[in-house]
Amino acid sequence: MPNRIIKESICRSEEIDSLSWFEEVLFYRLIVTCDDFGRYDGRAKIIKGSCFPLKDITEKDIDKALGRLSAVGLVRVYEAQGRPYLQLVTWADHQRIRNQKSKYPGFSEDCELLTFDSKGQQIKTSDNKCVRNPIQSESKSESETNTNICSEQTVAAEPSVIGIMMNTGEEYPITQSYVLELAELYPAVDIMQELRAMKGWCDANPRKRKTAGGMKRFINAWISKVQNRGGTPGYAQSYNQATGGSKVEQFAQGAREWANG
Repeated sequence: MPNRIIKESICRSEEIDSLSWFEEVLFYRLIVTCDDFGRYDGRAKIIKGSCFPLKDITEKDIDKALGRLSAVGLVRVYEAQGRPYLQLVTWADHQRIRNQKSKYPGFSEDCELLTFDSKGQQIKTSDNKCVRNPIQSESKSESETNTNICSEQTVAAEPSVIGIMMNTGEEYPITQSYVLELAELYPAVDIMQELRAMKGWCDANPRKRKTAGGMKRFINAWISKVQNRGGTPGYAQSYNQATGGSKVEQFAQGAREWANG
């Protein structure tokens, strides 16, 4: 296995900063375990044996941490030929590609993206087939290209409830389904309020606006920080006192109200 490169910029990475210690350690150990294309077996049992041979770590711990890495955009987990695999998303940006062929199948239009439920179990997502861009080389940005195309197809399927300005001067549309997904991942955070704050921040900081491909990483890193600091002050308590319904219903209602002005 060739040596891997870890840059000092990780110390200032918003995505890395949003991780727990174990999630961050798993990410680093995956870096030195993946093949020369940043791919590896996606089964928790295999990852446990390769990355933590001397640690008392459970497969559930692995799956939950892998789900978190997937949520912040550092890892893509997908199913190919009936088996789960993973890809470190920004691998080609930081590592030298020496081998001509990967040990593991890459993500393609025949693959299904995998996500993780609240218990850390891998589940298939729906409508996630992506079109491969034939101009992209496999070593450089199969991961980046498919991430962007998937995002565009997803957001185009339904109207947005709020938009965040990108570095192109256009707004990145946030859909209600994405708001609900964030609500389940970060139950202590007022998602719509944080999205408004992000919108204001990007409007006021044009030089720091994100690309379409990096927007979800930015959003997850921002909201994760709020969650790790205890959530939106008074949010969970005020909601529980006001209603007996589910938090997801609250977000759905809030998103509808925001969209309708």
